[in-house]
Amino acid sequence: MKILPPAHLSLIALAACAAAALGSAPTASAEVVDLTISPGLSAGPTTPFGVGCTYLVVARTERLVEPRTDIVDYTNKSIMLPQDLAWNIDPYYSTPVILGHKVTLWTPTAPGEHSLMAYQTSAGGPIRTVTVNPATPLGPGCIVAP
Repeated sequence: MKILPPAHLSLIALAACAAAALGSAPTASAEVVDLTISPGLSAGPTTPFGVGCTYLVVARTERLVEPRTDIVDYTNKSIMLPQDLAWNIDPYYSTPVILGHKVTLWTPTAPGEHSLMAYQTSAGGPIRTVTVNPATPLGPGCIVAP
C-alpha cells in the first residue's frame, strides 16, 4: 500500500473544497417573479388607490435570499418608505429581501396612472399599473373619490 505525501493530500483536499464551493454557488440569474400592490382598507367606486394613502407593495423573488431587489414608481410622484428616507443618508440603500419577499410602503402624491416595477437587473421585472384618484386618508384606510 502506497501512502501519499502530505503535499498531495493538501492538493486533493483543496480540489474537493473548490468543487464543493462551485457546486453550491448561487446562480447569477435571479428574477422577481411577482409584484403585488395591496389596497388594504382603502375603497373607492373606480379604484382603491388614492393620493396621500399608503399601500403595501410586495415583490416576490425566485430565491429566499437575494443580494438586492428594488421597487420603483416610474412617475416619480410618490414616496417609497423606508428607501426615500434612507437615501438621504446612503444613496445605495435597499431594504433586504427576507424569505423571498421585498416589502416597501408606497404613498402616491399625485393622481393619475402609476406604474410600479420590481427589478434586480437592467432586464427589469414585473410591472403593475394602477390608477390613483384624489382621496381622504382615514387612519389605516382611505376613501377614494371617483
